[in-house]
Amino acid sequence: MPTYEEAGAAPVFGRGVRQTVLAMGVCSVVIGVATVVWPDKSLGAVGNLFMFSLLCGTVSLATVAFGSTLGRFPRTLLFLAAVVSLVTATLCFRAGNWTLLLAMWLGLAWSVRGIAHAVAGVWDDDEVTGQGKQELFGLVTLAAGLVIAVAPFDSIEVLAAVAGCCMTAFGALEVWTALRSPLAVRSPESDSLTPEQHLTSVIASAGGSGGRASD
Repeated sequence: MPTYEEAGAAPVFGRGVRQTVLAMGVCSVVIGVATVVWPDKSLGAVGNLFMFSLLCGTVSLATVAFGSTLGRFPRTLLFLAAVVSLVTATLCFRAGNWTLLLAMWLGLAWSVRGIAHAVAGVWDDDEVTGQGKQELFGLVTLAAGLVIAVAPFDSIEVLAAVAGCCMTAFGALEVWTALRSPLAVRSPESDSLTPEQHLTSVIASAGGSGGRASD
């Protein structure tokens, strides 16, 4: 989930959340690339890859819902999106030989996730910085979900290529978010740090910090 932390802002991610987002982002990138390059694609293989991708999204959404400093309503939306992602992951596993059904479940999960991200991006605008970027990511995810859900995919190869590229892009953004967040949280002392000292600070703070803000 792309949440950006800027100067003077408290970390949005609590301890352990950043590592989870980073790990799930890496997994999403790997699964997305595998979906694109998988040889002799079959509905069963692609369905399993979609399932694993949605499970990664479930873990990421649930972790942010329970471990971030967002308000109660955005966290509730993210948790509901995690539940939808989990349910659709199960449905992708049992989609059988229906390409359009497989696309519909994936598109539904992404659409709900996009709505949750967009709402979370604008809901706590007094507490969370970078909400415009988060809202944009949510809208892009929503648009991708709608395209996947309604486009007439007659070929599993085309569906896998489009969905795999989207998975890779979403995962890369999560990785970038997890790596960027510590750098963006600045203190008065950090203004005088050299680039090498900043890098050392990022490595040392990889565990993340920040408690849950009051609702």
